[in-house]
Amino acid sequence: MQLIYKINFNSTNFYYKDIIDSIIKECALKAHTKMYKGFILLICNDKAELIEDFFKILEQKLPLSIFLGETQVIEEFDFDSFEELENKNVKINLSLLTNDEIRAILEENKIDFSNDINKIKEGGVSRFETHNGLKDFFLPNKVIRESFEKRGFEVKLLITNINAITNILDISQKDLQVLCSIERPLVKLEFKLPHNTKAECSNTRFIYAKIPDDKETVLFSTALKEEGIDYLLYVNDEVYQDGLKVTYNDKQNIILHGEKGLFPKYDYICNRKINSSADYFEEYGSVFKASIAQLNKSLVPIIGVYFSQKSEESAIKVNLPNIGEKDIVCIPNAFNNFNKCLEDIKSIDEDTKNLVINYKHKFPKLLEKEPKNANTYGFESILNLLAYIIGLKDAKAFEDLALIYSGKNKLQIDMKLVEIEGKNYLDYKKIIQSTIKHKIACVENSLLAYSFYESLCEFIINKVSEVKNEIKAKDLILCGDMIGNLIIQLKLRKKLKIFIPKEYPIDY
Repeated sequence: MQLIYKINFNSTNFYYKDIIDSIIKECALKAHTKMYKGFILLICNDKAELIEDFFKILEQKLPLSIFLGETQVIEEFDFDSFEELENKNVKINLSLLTNDEIRAILEENKIDFSNDINKIKEGGVSRFETHNGLKDFFLPNKVIRESFEKRGFEVKLLITNINAITNILDISQKDLQVLCSIERPLVKLEFKLPHNTKAECSNTRFIYAKIPDDKETVLFSTALKEEGIDYLLYVNDEVYQDGLKVTYNDKQNIILHGEKGLFPKYDYICNRKINSSADYFEEYGSVFKASIAQLNKSLVPIIGVYFSQKSEESAIKVNLPNIGEKDIVCIPNAFNNFNKCLEDIKSIDEDTKNLVINYKHKFPKLLEKEPKNANTYGFESILNLLAYIIGLKDAKAFEDLALIYSGKNKLQIDMKLVEIEGKNYLDYKKIIQSTIKHKIACVENSLLAYSFYESLCEFIINKVSEVKNEIKAKDLILCGDMIGNLIIQLKLRKKLKIFIPKEYPIDY
């Protein structure tokens, strides 16, 4: 009998097809696979009982993937209407850690990690070489963590015992599926109380975590687990590629940043090998233009929201066929200078002057420390200023505080436009002014942070709805790392039809 099994797969890398092919070979089944853009076909031509046995084995051995979509048996397929992808044999930096491969690694390799483990147990830092380069590992420790962060490193969590980690982290079934996918991405997870109350792991309730992603780390983690160490912190010291940071909604997985396991890859639209996310986005000229091409929306009017913490080009945009891209609302590159911002607001009028005076009188301690992170741009500067206003450390702390808000109330944070040299900019001073007013009224910080994102979404919805009617656009593309914030995604999806790229990161 013939059976055609369609596997939706949102990547044109061939490693997942290769895994299926290896299982077919192991089972000696009369079957083969074909790779297309967006899906893989598994075509079986064998006895019904053999196909049934094969699918039982496939269910056990085929790993999850962040690119995996729905699967289904289809009655027939028009092979002439679809172009099969040619395997360009581009080697990527990805260890295919299937269950069989992990078992083989543990059986065939015996390494003594006692010196590294003893050093870690004594409160030190072990510098360890992985397949992706050098990393520094240490037990949760606020002093060590902060010393790395002061030098510009991001501290992340390595999970060595996935069965025990639910004791300290709030992990959903979907979190586990993404963590354990073959790409081994980083996932942002929240600590359960009372864990991390002394900021030994993170200065917020959240941290990016992952499980071992190569042979060396699998062996090291197994040795750590045997010593009762279920997790530890690490920083990338000298690595070749940053790991993928992945979030998700109920429709899809979303790659925020990163390159490991994704690049280099052959892009069938560009018709060449793409070496990095920067290479990919520069090919098209911007993240927004690359997203349009990826989603095949270049021939229709389209609206885009590119909101990025790091970029100077954040904006609400439109792209019109035969005309091109235009910014509708730009995000200003605000100076990350707390005192200057207050003085600028103070100089607007008599009311704002009194507002700033009252703020300084009521919260003198918030003015004692000089804010850090001076060299930031766009949204990161605005978020940093908002963080300082309410007494937080930085933009990361501000966003993470918004994510833990569980109340039903919300406030209106003013989102106004100001015209500068013929362009409309989001007036960040009005945002700061509005937040100061609520802070003076003793509104809790988590509600203030949450209300910023809620109000930003309402601003986007109103502006997009207005522009959609003008250019007769039906769809909205979201890109930029700020879109990874679930508050923004959930709010926008209730009101607008949105598209988020699946195959590539949405920022860099």
